[in-house]
Amino acid sequence: MRWLVSGIIGLMAVAFVSLAAVGGGLYWQRVETRGEQSARAELGPLAQQQIPTVFTYDYKTVERNLIDSYNLLTPDYRREFEQRANADIIPQAREREVVSQANVVGVGVLNAQRNSAAVMVYINRTVSEKSNRDQPIYDGARLRVEYERIDGKWLISYITPI
Repeated sequence: MRWLVSGIIGLMAVAFVSLAAVGGGLYWQRVETRGEQSARAELGPLAQQQIPTVFTYDYKTVERNLIDSYNLLTPDYRREFEQRANADIIPQAREREVVSQANVVGVGVLNAQRNSAAVMVYINRTVSEKSNRDQPIYDGARLRVEYERIDGKWLISYITPI
C-alpha cells in the first residue's frame, strides 16, 4: 500500500512540475509576443522622428547637430559614429560648406523582438555645398536601421545603407 501511495505522490509531483513548466512557457511566449507587438508599434514613428536628426546638419553647426544624434545611439555605435564624424563628416562639411537636409518618406518594420528590431527607412536628402548652392543634389536612399532596447529606451545600434 505504501508503494502505491508513494507512486501516486510521485506522479502528482511530476504532473505539477509539468503543468508549471507549460504555464511558464505560455506566459513567457505571451511576454515575447507582446514585446514584439509593442516594438512594431513604437519603432515606425520613432525612426520617422530620429533618422532626420542623424542625417540633417549644417556646416556652421555640424558639431551641435551631430551631438543631438549621439544621444539616439547605443554606446558602441555612438563611439563608432563619433569617430567617423570627427574624422570625415565634420571636416568635410566645414571645408565644402555642406548643408544636408533629410526627410523620411517611408518606414517599415522588418523584424522585431522584445529588445531588438530592424526597420527599413526610406529617406530623401537634399545636399548643397559651396560649389553647387544654386543646384543642390537630391538623393534618395534606403537604410536598414537596427534598434536595441537599453534600459527601456530604444536606441539605434547600427545604420546600413541598402
